[in-house]
Amino acid sequence: MTDKFVVSTNEVGEIIVTDVETGKVYDNIYKFFGLIRLMNDEHERQNNEIKLLRKKIIELREDLEKIPPSIREMWLE
Repeated sequence: MTDKFVVSTNEVGEIIVTDVETGKVYDNIYKFFGLIRLMNDEHERQNNEIKLLRKKIIELREDLEKIPPSIREMWLE
């Protein structure tokens, strides 16, 4: 896994965060807040996607249970 962000400091010791993919630099508190919002939005989007995938897995398992065992075993071989 490669890093999405790189954290460094400038010559006076201020923290700088750089988005590796876009090259965008977050070098002040307002940009940091924007970055945090973006990361929170992405985290929420990923959590929602995970919830949908889990729901789909449960549905598929339920569907699998409806298949007669003899046929199910042939598919799983």
